Parts: sequence; C-alpha cells; structure tokens
Amino acid sequence: MPTSTRIKANALTLTIGGVDYAADFSSVVMQSEDASADVTTFYDAALGGRRDFYFTVAGVQSTAASSFWRAMWTDAGDEVAFIYAPHGNAAASATQPHFTGTVRLPPQGSLMLGGDASPDGTFAFDGVRMDIVGDVTLDTTP
Repeated sequence: MPTSTRIKANALTLTIGGVDYAADFSSVVMQSEDASADVTTFYDAALGGRRDFYFTVAGVQSTAASSFWRAMWTDAGDEVAFIYAPHGNAAASATQPHFTGTVRLPPQGSLMLGGDASPDGTFAFDGVRMDIVGDVTLDTTP
C-alpha cells in the first residue's frame, strides 16, 4: 500500500512581501470558505461555487524593525505577494509545491501587543486573519 509523504511541522515558511517570517510564526494555516458575493455567475455555479482563501497566523510579538509584528503595523492594509512553502523547501517541486498569490495585511492594531505577567514568558499573538486577494496558485516549477 503506497504512503503519502507527510508535511513535517518543523519546516514551513511563509514569505510576505519578499520577507521570510518563519522565525516569527508559531502557526500558519491556509484555508478557504464560501465566497461572499451578491451575484453567483453561471461559471461560479458550474465550479460548485467560488471560494475565498485566507491565512490564520500566530507568532511571537516583536517590535524589531525586521519582525512580522512591525511589518503589520507599518504596512497595515497593503496588498503584497506571498509564497507559502508548507514543506519549507526553497524551490517548488512537483512533490513539494509552493502556493503563491497576494495577501491583504490586516488593519493596524490587529496583532496583540502585551500579555500576562511571567518571570520568563514571551508575549505572542494568535488568530490573526490575512485575506488572500484573488486566486491561489499551486506552483510546482523548480
């Protein structure tokens, strides 16, 4: 019986606007939901309905100039290119594809800042949604 190559939970990367934020994220999930539209075209209906894709991310809080948190503060609402590599590979391949597209950064203040007191804890953010604008492309080209 053939087995599927599993995606390991230690190598995922999400590059946003040309910057790899793997060091900032503790969770990245790309998912979809029924598209919200006031009119469904016959094309949409033939496809079974349109889908809206989005990311839900969690990670560390950091105000460093190179951090994800800081980019979300500085570039809030911008639409930027993304490359999502769930296998963590630098180049896409047929067996380890990348997913590409454009993501809209959340509004300023969407990421938490601060948290509970702790003698050795680290502040984190959780459940931040970033909507994907348009279609997601499955890239298998090295």
